[in-house]
Amino acid sequence: MSALKECDIIMKGGITSGLVYPKAIKTLSESYVFRCIGGTSAGAVVAVVTAAAEYGRHSGGYQRLDSVTADLRPHLIDLFQPDRRAQGVYDVFRAVLDKKYGTMVLRIARVGLPWTLLGVGVGVLPAILIGGIGAWLTGLVGAVILGLLFALVALVVKLRNLLPELDYGLCPGSRAENSEDTSFPPLSDWLTDAIDTIAGLDPTQRGPLLIRDLKAGGPGGRVGEPHRPAIDLRTVTTNLNMRRPYTLPNMNDRNYYFKECEFLRIFPKRVVDQMVTATRDKAQEVRRDGDDVLIPFPLADDLPVVVTARMSLSFPFLIAAVPLYRIDYAVAEIPPVRRVLFSDGGLSSNFPIHFFDSLFPTRPTFGISLEEFDEDKKTRRVYLPMPARDGTERDLSIGKIPGVGAFAMALLNAAKDWQDQLRTVLPGYRERVAHIYLKDDEGGLNLNMPPERIDTLLDLGLRAGHLMTATAPTDPATIAIAAEDKDRYPFDFDDHRWRRFLSAYGALEEVLLEAQASWGDADTPGTFRDFIADYLNDPASYGNSSLATRLMAFKRIDDLMSLVKGWDPELRDPKYKLLPKRSGLLRITPRY
Repeated sequence: MSALKECDIIMKGGITSGLVYPKAIKTLSESYVFRCIGGTSAGAVVAVVTAAAEYGRHSGGYQRLDSVTADLRPHLIDLFQPDRRAQGVYDVFRAVLDKKYGTMVLRIARVGLPWTLLGVGVGVLPAILIGGIGAWLTGLVGAVILGLLFALVALVVKLRNLLPELDYGLCPGSRAENSEDTSFPPLSDWLTDAIDTIAGLDPTQRGPLLIRDLKAGGPGGRVGEPHRPAIDLRTVTTNLNMRRPYTLPNMNDRNYYFKECEFLRIFPKRVVDQMVTATRDKAQEVRRDGDDVLIPFPLADDLPVVVTARMSLSFPFLIAAVPLYRIDYAVAEIPPVRRVLFSDGGLSSNFPIHFFDSLFPTRPTFGISLEEFDEDKKTRRVYLPMPARDGTERDLSIGKIPGVGAFAMALLNAAKDWQDQLRTVLPGYRERVAHIYLKDDEGGLNLNMPPERIDTLLDLGLRAGHLMTATAPTDPATIAIAAEDKDRYPFDFDDHRWRRFLSAYGALEEVLLEAQASWGDADTPGTFRDFIADYLNDPASYGNSSLATRLMAFKRIDDLMSLVKGWDPELRDPKYKLLPKRSGLLRITPRY
């Protein structure tokens, strides 16, 4: 085990597209130990089971991951179980997924049955009043049309009234503890059990796997330290009320609360019990909202791992958002309690490839991105852009927009994914991201994929794993994919680090030279340097720091700017042919 190298991994969201990941993870685990693991939406689900497998590596965690994946294979659609109030609406959705449009029409009629009958009655009324065969034929056609139209309106009205009650998702995620239903468990219940099983925990002996367990390291594995966890897990969720992403497990402040009764719809009881009894920040206390108790959201270490995945996977209208509560201190008089909904992390960062990046990496941070299949490039199913090319985007596929629906999706995807997309084209960053190209009937909202199509997704992930580890496939299915694939470029970590160095230098040189021009020097009056030298003596803010500390900060920047002033020539100049044409940009952005 000591011969294994270390790596980080980031996985993109995509609902059922997450099935491409398990075999890729298993293949990577044979060459690497995972240190940092992150993802969004479906990628977050695979991130937590990967973290569980790494935690249980020495007791067979990755073998159990294989077993859990195999058990899920025929039951994928069973994970999505609607609230009983939404069963009729969900049945319509299932008929659309199955492309059984006759069944869909009948189910729409059944959902709005009183209105369907009213429409039929209105349709046949002229026939009753006029009489005659022609009138009856016309009346029957009108009855069918009006019946369906009334039923459709009733469905829309039902959805409008029902979705707010269900936190804008048909499927809550958990089944009531006293339920007599013994069928395949819903999403949160299955995922909780899968995490604990893969980690090697016995749910009857202890609570669910916690973030503190990952940080400490699994039995027989690497031991974590307070600021250097053995396994660092991060996922993204989206705060809809505040219109911003959050990185879990850290919520950044101690101003979030939850209601036990609401969380029991979303998580199994043993997860909620852990959250109720978890360690709190001393500044937080239980509050009341009418007759309900508001319980402080746990500190990061005491958060069950499954919560970080479920809060990231709240696909709008299918999987319910997660409600928390926040004190609105912006209202000065008596700050009210606001209900806040957390939805799918993919709305704000669907591929958080930046999570574990450093300026000069000591281990690779691999990414797996899901892309649209191109009929003009039939042999491209898995691609790792290792070749160094100045036109950094020319070897990535260009999506097509064949109609209004595709145009609307392109608008949405461009708005939410542009930052993530840009990070995958920069030299020194791009070559560690494996792109998997999925057809229309693969992944996404195809909840009812047959087992053989699921096997195809798993094999595509296996191919990505071999490219990232620079190993040869051995199973027939992956050998066949590799034989068709003309883009065979395995990962080269040494060349990746060289390119990262060049991209980092180019960005540093640009920002430092611009800063030096603004900073000025001691011989030029009226510069930013002069302003800071004077203002630091009595600043309006942060004045509780010592003058010696403020002078130290000033001197360090001044020394750096003096050094930069002597940089000549600028190596960014194209004539030196050193730096990639696609340049990066250093800037200060808030953490989330």
